Amino acid sequence: MKNLKYQHFTIVIVFIYFGIFTLMFFFLGFDQVVFQGPFGVHFMRQADSLSFASNYFNNGFHFFKPELYVLSNNNGRAACEFPITYYLTALLYTVLGKQFYVQRFIHLIISYLGVFFVFKLSKVVTKDVIYSILVSLIFFTSTVFNYYSFNYLPDAPALGFALMGWFFVVKSLDDDSDKYLIPGFIFFTLSGLIKITYLINPLAVLSMGILSKLFFKQSSKLINKKIILYGLLTILVVGSWNIYMLWYNEINHSHSFNTKALPIWSMSQEGILQVWEHFTHYWYSSYFYQSVFHVFYLSVLVLLLFRKKIDKRIAILILFLFFGSLSYFILFFRQFKDHDYYFLAFFPFIFLVLIYSLSVLKRVIANEKIHVAIKLLLLILVVSGLFHSQKKMKERIIDNVIDNKFRLGLLVNENKSGIDSLKIEDDAKFVVAPENCANGALLYLDRKGWAVSSTSELTTQTINDFAKEGAHYLLVADDNFKIPDGVNGKLIYCNNGLKIFKLISAN
Repeated sequence: MKNLKYQHFTIVIVFIYFGIFTLMFFFLGFDQVVFQGPFGVHFMRQADSLSFASNYFNNGFHFFKPELYVLSNNNGRAACEFPITYYLTALLYTVLGKQFYVQRFIHLIISYLGVFFVFKLSKVVTKDVIYSILVSLIFFTSTVFNYYSFNYLPDAPALGFALMGWFFVVKSLDDDSDKYLIPGFIFFTLSGLIKITYLINPLAVLSMGILSKLFFKQSSKLINKKIILYGLLTILVVGSWNIYMLWYNEINHSHSFNTKALPIWSMSQEGILQVWEHFTHYWYSSYFYQSVFHVFYLSVLVLLLFRKKIDKRIAILILFLFFGSLSYFILFFRQFKDHDYYFLAFFPFIFLVLIYSLSVLKRVIANEKIHVAIKLLLLILVVSGLFHSQKKMKERIIDNVIDNKFRLGLLVNENKSGIDSLKIEDDAKFVVAPENCANGALLYLDRKGWAVSSTSELTTQTINDFAKEGAHYLLVADDNFKIPDGVNGKLIYCNNGLKIFKLISAN
């Protein structure tokens, strides 16, 4: 009977969250961008991600040989994060066709599963359904989470996998059982493979396991041993991929992605102040609704005041996760100026603090009326935060203004039917200009080639050099551009601010 009730409860909760996710999908305006390619904030990185998926589909599904469109590398070969979501996208292309929305939905599903597992985690810790639902809904007060959950960048799915991992690890500790550790560390491994910075999560658990084994004799020796084993395996797997990625980029002369830390100590004082200004002002209201930060600070205070109410292992976990998050912030400090999505890596720490502070309050406050009041305050916070984020999302996905330097790809997309009518060979290579987004215009052309930042660089020498390297066509977005003397090129398309020349010498 008890199992039957639990199954019914689970089914009800699943339907509730399906309803919540569907409501959020339309409330946040995702339905308006389902079929839209890269646009808005971080257009360039979005185009890079889609390029990986498209080139798997185009070039034979060789998992360990990822490629981009831009040929500044050896035949476009380049690697960054573990390409599992890109590969899955490419596989689905074989069924659904090459549709950009495929990758959006893969990332959304993983991200929203992460939110659902935060509910489950909170339910394990607080033993309170309402608190758990409210905590999970705080995710949707974050414009950064909302924007990147239905996007092409890998950070939101990396977060989603990390959150799933935390549920299984906390469940294992709560049950004093090792049976949930394997799925927990599998999800941690996927998270760290996609974004190595998310390795701070299994490292925190590993550190807790080592300290527990050494100093907390009353804790389960088997659990500690398996935490250490699985933690080391996770580091081995993630480390192996990153060694391979660095080697792959080196042999292919690829410099498409930054694969090094950009620490605070490498910056000038002026640069540090600029990053701090962006972090605390420009991006601040997009990280979370402002009052969420106030609740977080209060939660930290609760944990500090009632630290003796917290299991020692959990206290160590939160402490190590704090130091891991702080180290990450210092090591990648420069990136926080222009990359709002770097903040997502702090979410596990923030939500563990929120959840365990509520658990402490449940223990120290017996008056149910006070908890009703806290829940009402959290509900007001969530509702206010949702409308705040909806407004911010409107600015990003509806009223967005594309930087002119990234407009060539969108211009190519506007001319897609005209370009398709030319029946250009699938393996033809393009030179595109002016283009500051390495894979932007080439993504929409669905052909490899070279990106040139300014038409002034398109001299007789450079064009002929590209032709010798295999360029078949030159595409420019400049009404005043004329093919230079000494270049054997024929104008085959001129419309809507776009010109395409066939480079005869390339044949």
